[in-house]
Amino acid sequence: MYSQWFVPQSAQTSAAANQLQQRMHNYCAGKADITAVRTQFVQTSQQWDRLSTLAMGPQIERRTARMVDFQPMRMPLLKSALRKAPKDLAAMETIGAPAKGLPAAEYLLWTEVAQPHTPQCHYATLVTADIAQELLALYQANQAAAQDSPLDFESNAEFLNQWIGGLERLRWQSMEKPLRSATASKPAQLTRAASQGTLQSWQAQWAALQQLAIGMPQQPHHVSITALVEARGWSHLAQALRTATQQADAAMRAVTAPDLQAIAPASEALRQLKHLVETDVAMALDISIGFSDADGD
Repeated sequence: MYSQWFVPQSAQTSAAANQLQQRMHNYCAGKADITAVRTQFVQTSQQWDRLSTLAMGPQIERRTARMVDFQPMRMPLLKSALRKAPKDLAAMETIGAPAKGLPAAEYLLWTEVAQPHTPQCHYATLVTADIAQELLALYQANQAAAQDSPLDFESNAEFLNQWIGGLERLRWQSMEKPLRSATASKPAQLTRAASQGTLQSWQAQWAALQQLAIGMPQQPHHVSITALVEARGWSHLAQALRTATQQADAAMRAVTAPDLQAIAPASEALRQLKHLVETDVAMALDISIGFSDADGD
């Protein structure tokens, strides 16, 4: 599981974050325009969304999601951090997670744009360096876990439970809940709204869930839920899982706007897929499904 999924995914995310740090540095030094760093932010955030969809092992132990992508960002804390003006990464350790990470970088790239050669831009550079530092450490931790974590029943149970949790985070926390909580005076607090990357964030999360559910033709021996089901001899159930996943994929691809009407078919398809996995699939694999904080309505 770690060698096939977490190591390559965290390697790509770490590399993307390193590029983001370098491009932010160049922009703040006046050596590049903002377009390059914005483009790299989008690539980095999507790679992170893909990696973080399945939360296991070092990612949970290190609390990486809190450090890299605390949501929603706390504006008063960001303003306080900007006034505090930390000088280096060591000083960034005194800044709370709600004022750092991808949301803070996004804010300083799109909303209150940090200009080159300013304290705000220096802070943005430290934010991206802090992200890169944590994601490199996560990659190294996943490499170590790949050496020490055999694929056994307990890891399969954790995999299935965390996959269901990731699916529900996408369906409820990322998609439905913010839209249902919005009012005329309070817009929906959607992920990556400032960078207009909400749909791409949803698609990145779904791409990870889809691959982990049914695998990829070019990687037939990699771990997937379908492969686990087939290994138990449940070929008809494996096909049902493929069908439900393909239906959910079609529904997700059809989402063209972050509003309740547009996401309704996709939300229902994800709900049906979740039901299949937490009932029939879990029973076939003799795995108990626990209630998680991701569970919504």
